[in-house]
Amino acid sequence: MKTLAKIISTVGNPLSLALFFGFYLFYLEKDNPAQRNLPLVFMLSVVIPIAVYVGYNVRKKKFADYDVSDRNKRKGVYKVLITVFLILNVIFYAFNFDIKGKLLVTTFLLHSLSSYFINQRIKISMHTSYNFLFSFLFYPINPQISIVLFLFGFLNAWSRLALSRHKTIEVVLGFITGILIGGLYLYVFKLFV
Repeated sequence: MKTLAKIISTVGNPLSLALFFGFYLFYLEKDNPAQRNLPLVFMLSVVIPIAVYVGYNVRKKKFADYDVSDRNKRKGVYKVLITVFLILNVIFYAFNFDIKGKLLVTTFLLHSLSSYFINQRIKISMHTSYNFLFSFLFYPINPQISIVLFLFGFLNAWSRLALSRHKTIEVVLGFITGILIGGLYLYVFKLFV
């Protein structure tokens, strides 16, 4: 069971989900050129800084692993995410990017801020939270993938518990955060897009 949990947890890693979302937009959203450029923007401005920050701290032995399982050490990850998404929001709104891009960067900023504030008291499951968030982000572009991701979110949550990376309350808070921010995204998307 531990091997299965590790596989599920690796597939359900927030960076894996983000890369999947990016590849999908880049290769399968051919009708919307503005959407196709988002993965490159996110890769350069979000994925690389987070990977470098976490990788550097793992190599320096400040972080035990790439999950950044220590609640206090996660504060730095959230601060990097918040900074990056604040900058992206300023750029996307100042240069009047497509509404879908603006909505995405605002959603990620709101998600990062919510997770940061929850993390002040209790370590939220980022795997669970991002999995459910991405299931909502996928809904407007591919409802079938959205449903599969939503169902996979429960397996991902189970894997975090099976690997003893989180307590039940941390996974539940990840679920709640992911569906609330994802639900808000979908609501605003339907109103304005």
